[in-house]
Amino acid sequence: MQKEHVIKSLVSLLGAGKVLESCEDLLSYSYDASRGQAIPECVVLPGTTDDVQKTLRFASENGICVYPRGAGTGMTGGSVPERGGIALVMTSMNRILGIDTANLTARVEPGVILHEFKEAVKAKGLFYPPDPASAKFATIGGTVAVNAGGLNSVKYGVTRDYILALEAVSARGEILRLGAKTMKSKTGYDLTRLLVGSEGTLAVITEITLKLLPHPQYAETLVLAFPDDAGALQAALKIISTPLVPSTLEFMDDLAVHCAHIYTGDPFLKGAGGLLLIEFDTANKSEAENVNREINKAKEIGIREGASRIRQSSDPAEREDLWEIRRCISPAIYEVAPNKRNEDICVPRTEIPAMIGEIKRIAKENGIRVVNFAHAGDGNIHVNFMYHESDPVQAAGTHKAVEELFRITIAHGGTLSGEHGIGRTKSAFLSLEIGDAERSIMRQIKTIFDPQAILNPNKIFKGDP
Repeated sequence: MQKEHVIKSLVSLLGAGKVLESCEDLLSYSYDASRGQAIPECVVLPGTTDDVQKTLRFASENGICVYPRGAGTGMTGGSVPERGGIALVMTSMNRILGIDTANLTARVEPGVILHEFKEAVKAKGLFYPPDPASAKFATIGGTVAVNAGGLNSVKYGVTRDYILALEAVSARGEILRLGAKTMKSKTGYDLTRLLVGSEGTLAVITEITLKLLPHPQYAETLVLAFPDDAGALQAALKIISTPLVPSTLEFMDDLAVHCAHIYTGDPFLKGAGGLLLIEFDTANKSEAENVNREINKAKEIGIREGASRIRQSSDPAEREDLWEIRRCISPAIYEVAPNKRNEDICVPRTEIPAMIGEIKRIAKENGIRVVNFAHAGDGNIHVNFMYHESDPVQAAGTHKAVEELFRITIAHGGTLSGEHGIGRTKSAFLSLEIGDAERSIMRQIKTIFDPQAILNPNKIFKGDP
């Protein structure tokens, strides 16, 4: 179907204000945080589930590809419209439909910004734990699509642990209501969890029912600086195996600490070779003494493993300043090089020290530099290969480094992605982890939901029709 006819038909179905076609608009929705890019034929801004249903029915009837997206914070090209078609931008569906303080649940549309939602429920004394680094920009629908994790995962789990029910629209325009608003449900197959993490390839999510918790009433943050990576990583392992369960346990390697020091000017960071940021919390302020006891145990472990500098605070403002050390990493690492390839492998926690060593070896052998930081409590390492794209040797070295990284990750019992998803940037490597029989079942599921392969095609499975 000709582009002009597609746009005219969509305007007739939805109204002119919900269909964009200018060069500027097409460019705005052509990329995500992976920096991959492809121009869609048009952009649709649905305001209701009915708009989504009409768009997908039209696309299905005419064989037009549809690419659901939120704010474009994805790191694997999952929303890049590489075959043209319709960029279905869900950011206008951004209402918090209800917060049920009695049942500890909330209903939201997919375009709600995660940080704004967290603040809204906090005002009612409630807590939504998932906390990816992009929380101030990412939409809840996007975090559901990739099953996002974040800093709190070690104690509180990831996005899927807080999804009770979904409303979604299939590629053929069928409205699907999955799950239940109850804390327990065992009726039929768990299609709700199937959609969580499906990266927009099975259906378009239009409403989400979330589980909430009481908000922590007391927290204490500890920062331990070490002479090298090894001491920090050994301390992290011993904290977990003691066992202690912090709400957050973050690791930064020597180059990450150096970049943070340059970015912030904080003298505490100067010369540190490895860093741990640790937080313990409780929903009951009367249990503050327990938190103090646990964080002191973590501090003792850190000192035994060589921690040379210590910061600690329970004051909310001071704690925010401490966490700025971790939050500044993403912009700070461009001190190393102008381009990065960010991967989010995950390995068993005991394998983290060996993996960090392997990652540094891979970077050195391929003539590039690497910055590592990790959710050390759950084994999720963010590997940032830093390079100059204009240098063909470094660009080729980065490509080789990524492939070797994935092979070694699998050899250490790990997985290709802890929270970013597969998208388009990792699809060529899926077979390293997922066997032929398992991939076949996944493709069959895709076909059931999307028989024409129009919904976010060529994502997760490289070479889909």
